[in-house]
Amino acid sequence: MTAPQSPSGRQAATDSSAAHGAPAEYLAWRAGRWEEVAGANGKAKVVAKGKITGRDPHTLPGVPGEWSTDEAGALTVTATAADGVTIDGTTVDGTAEVPSGRALEFPDDRVGFAGGADGSYGLVVMDHGAVERSGLSGIDTFPYDPSWVFEGTYRAAPEGRRIEVGRLTTPRSTEAVLAPVDLVVTIDGTAHVLAVLQDFPGQRLVVFTDETNGNETPEIGRWLVLPLLEPGSTVPVDFNQATLSHHHLNPAVFVCPLSPPGNHLPLRVEAGERALIHGPAGHK
Repeated sequence: MTAPQSPSGRQAATDSSAAHGAPAEYLAWRAGRWEEVAGANGKAKVVAKGKITGRDPHTLPGVPGEWSTDEAGALTVTATAADGVTIDGTTVDGTAEVPSGRALEFPDDRVGFAGGADGSYGLVVMDHGAVERSGLSGIDTFPYDPSWVFEGTYRAAPEGRRIEVGRLTTPRSTEAVLAPVDLVVTIDGTAHVLAVLQDFPGQRLVVFTDETNGNETPEIGRWLVLPLLEPGSTVPVDFNQATLSHHHLNPAVFVCPLSPPGNHLPLRVEAGERALIHGPAGHK
């Protein structure tokens, strides 16, 4: 879902929030959110990513070289000089170790980095011109509304609980994702229970749908990123900070989880992000 074109999408969204009395903390969060999307290492610039585990060679679409781990568990890449893979400015011609965090460069001005240890690594490749070429200029939001700010509670789930959720792969797939707690939040006197996913270490995520989906917000729902707290803890729940999934930035790269069964709110959540804003490609 894409919002109408705007010559200055980011500023337009910020001005709208400011005009409706949004607090400074929220405006700072929106600026940080745009940095997350389109900043120096923004997710809208990611053109490839993958996990490398084990000794078998891995390849990623659009990324030269074969990636694997050696007997000691270190990450390696095998490439020819013609492939144009460099590590800290040195061209790979053969098999080379890829230390975590070192600068990687690829043809067409693409850059990357790898992180991990002991035979399990993640590789991310970025194109710093991707945002400008796409015309991405901002994120359309509902006006800030303090009535969509609540206090929720984490409720313990059975130890080790995993929930089968859909993945936005092509074709669609499913995966049993860790769901360590539920979020209980009361809206207009009704208590709603939403399963909380822990798809990545250190991050808890509520993927939810509501009655705005398909028209004013994406059919696949939206996200609330929540803190790591113990069961029984009070949790701030601010639907003004409901975000679009990363899938909208690059569907081929971000195969995000869909809403778990039961994570539908039978009401209109008129708060948070609605759609990406695109101007003419090649212009900011």
